[in-house]
Amino acid sequence: RELKTIGVANLAAAALGGYVSTVALNRTSLNYVAGGRGRLSGLTVAAVSVFMLTVNPGFLAYVPKFGLGALLLYLGAQLVYEWLIDSARRISLLEYASLLAITLLILQAGFIAGVLIGVIIGCATFAVSASRVNAIKFRFDSSEYRSTLDRGPEELAILATHGREIQGMSLQSYLFFGSANRLYQQVKALFASEPDCRFLLFDFRLVTGIDSSAMHSFTQIKQAADELGASLVLVNLSGELRSAFNACRFITSDVILADDLDHALESCEKAVIAAHLAEGGEAQTLREWLTQALGSPDYGERLAALCERLDVDKDAIIASQGEAAGSMHFILEGRVGIIVKMDDGRSIRVRSLGPHTTIGEMGLITSQLRSATIRAELPSVLYALSADAYERIKRENSALAQALLTYVIQVMAERLSFASKVIGVLRR
Repeated sequence: RELKTIGVANLAAAALGGYVSTVALNRTSLNYVAGGRGRLSGLTVAAVSVFMLTVNPGFLAYVPKFGLGALLLYLGAQLVYEWLIDSARRISLLEYASLLAITLLILQAGFIAGVLIGVIIGCATFAVSASRVNAIKFRFDSSEYRSTLDRGPEELAILATHGREIQGMSLQSYLFFGSANRLYQQVKALFASEPDCRFLLFDFRLVTGIDSSAMHSFTQIKQAADELGASLVLVNLSGELRSAFNACRFITSDVILADDLDHALESCEKAVIAAHLAEGGEAQTLREWLTQALGSPDYGERLAALCERLDVDKDAIIASQGEAAGSMHFILEGRVGIIVKMDDGRSIRVRSLGPHTTIGEMGLITSQLRSATIRAELPSVLYALSADAYERIKRENSALAQALLTYVIQVMAERLSFASKVIGVLRR
């Protein structure tokens, strides 16, 4: 705003034959030292100038020259103290050394040369400082940070055991040769400590840009991944980043691209589970599943007999947000999504549930309204345990009711443990 005002004033002065006006550091410093912090100081200077021009401009000749010289010396000494002495306590050693070098260059080579070389020194200093910024916001693996897809106990056990085969890094800031080379060194150390790594995910959601020099480091990362037999997964690539990777032919058929981290993790988890899942390891019927979950064939048989089978198509609504929770569901096949409707009318999928998981258990136990909508994401087979059937179990078979509650508590504990691990990762 000040520059615009000065520009308008200079245009007016040129039209009327006046002098050019500028922002002067010495006058600003003098006003500041004298206590002038607002517009009144500028208005006072303008008023005095107008008064002197109107009354007698020749009066300025009576101002002692030693007074003006002393004022200039004072202002110069003030600037030297502020920039070369007082600043030593406020800036880093590298910045202070750069400041001294620029000052000496100005004294030896002149102001213009000193400023130009100072700009170069400043750029080099910035590059050194920026290279010290960690390009990794946080690291994770799938034993502690998974997708939002709820899985059955056997698949969760596989991820708990082999989840470190999926390694991920959330990147941040601008990537250039300094920070990217440091990233390459960290990836090398990761591969050395995790030789079983199958997937290495890079989340670029917080990356503001990348220069061509950083691509060399990513090429080295790709070579290291190929030697280990790991696949690279690039997530949340913006158009600019995608163009940069395409320009150096980095994105090939063996590099996986994903639009968001959740789906990328889900895909990698599926591959790891498929590699380690025992043949016929999963229960195929509701009775077999409930027998494993409740720890008794009798409990599994009795509970399965009270459940009603539901075959639903893709996108079918199983339960709606806000309605009474009249049942809980055991998901035997397929996948369902948890959809929450926000106050502004938007609907957000907060979680998905796969085979051998349950949903609606808390609403059934607490008799509260449903907090979300349940929608089938794939053709699915579910078994519903109604509220009436649950009340019947509590009245007629307290042991089965206790076993069911124990199972629900275990499910809730696992979900809470997962949430705690995610929070721990995000706070790193």
